[in-house]
Amino acid sequence: MTQPGYKQYIIDNIHRFPFGLPIYTNDIANDFAGQFEVDVKEAKALVNVYLKRIADNGDLKRYCKGIYYRAQETPFGETRLNPAHIISDTYLQKNGVVIGYETGASFLNRIGLTTQIAKYKHYATNAFKQNGSRVDKKLNAVIRRPPATVTEENHQYLQLLDAIANKDHVPIDAHHPETFFLDYIRKNGLDFAKLVAYGSKYYKKEMLLRIGEIAASEL
Repeated sequence: MTQPGYKQYIIDNIHRFPFGLPIYTNDIANDFAGQFEVDVKEAKALVNVYLKRIADNGDLKRYCKGIYYRAQETPFGETRLNPAHIISDTYLQKNGVVIGYETGASFLNRIGLTTQIAKYKHYATNAFKQNGSRVDKKLNAVIRRPPATVTEENHQYLQLLDAIANKDHVPIDAHHPETFFLDYIRKNGLDFAKLVAYGSKYYKKEMLLRIGEIAASEL
């Protein structure tokens, strides 16, 4: 297969993507390597060259290293890539598998416990292995390691337990936060026994007292 054939395959591939969604160089390269039975390293080099050429011609936009997107002209201007898609792909789900969750003040704001607007959105994710946290300025996000490996089974429980632990560090607007948390548990179909189990295993001892206060709020 000649190189022009390579280029056309890449063009056809990227045109399968809807406007405004991220196109990852690594994904295109892996697909290319399988299609043409070439080494992945060689495929990445070829794909990088062709994607840059396509972008230079204006048929593709470069968001940052390794990430492109297709833009569309609208009456309101050119469509842009929403960073939320990259955050989801990078920190929240990988190949359809849950690997993280939103936490911190941004999550408390999203569920209505505070009106405080955080400068960055915070995420606990398996993608971050170090202690402490790191600011991803390109995505306006702060990432940290979760208290346990995040799974489909536990992510809502860890997210809620983080919220319960964080409420002392963020101004809370709800008059009765314990009742608020109780309603949240019910609406999301969470199990109190599992909440207690995760709280006991991965959080400080005070967490069990707080869960007890939430349970008592319905009396």
